[in-house]
Amino acid sequence: MRYLSITGFYPDEFQDSSLQFEMDINGSEMNEKVAQLIESKPLNELEPGELLLSRDQVSALEILLKVSFPKGLEYFMGTCAQH
Repeated sequence: MRYLSITGFYPDEFQDSSLQFEMDINGSEMNEKVAQLIESKPLNELEPGELLLSRDQVSALEILLKVSFPKGLEYFMGTCAQH
């Protein structure tokens, strides 16, 4: 089964590529909602890899997931395989 993960890193100008934020999306229903919100596709149609999220997408995810992402980071959404 696949699930989505959101990661955050400092922008390139900070020259620090260490992971600053990580959040796995839990539950098949929430994964489907995030997939539809970001890619307008079902989860099983998303390509493997990571997608850079826009500020608007991050704001929409904060509302959907009811979380506050740390400011000043670049965020990516990745498709992961569950163990």
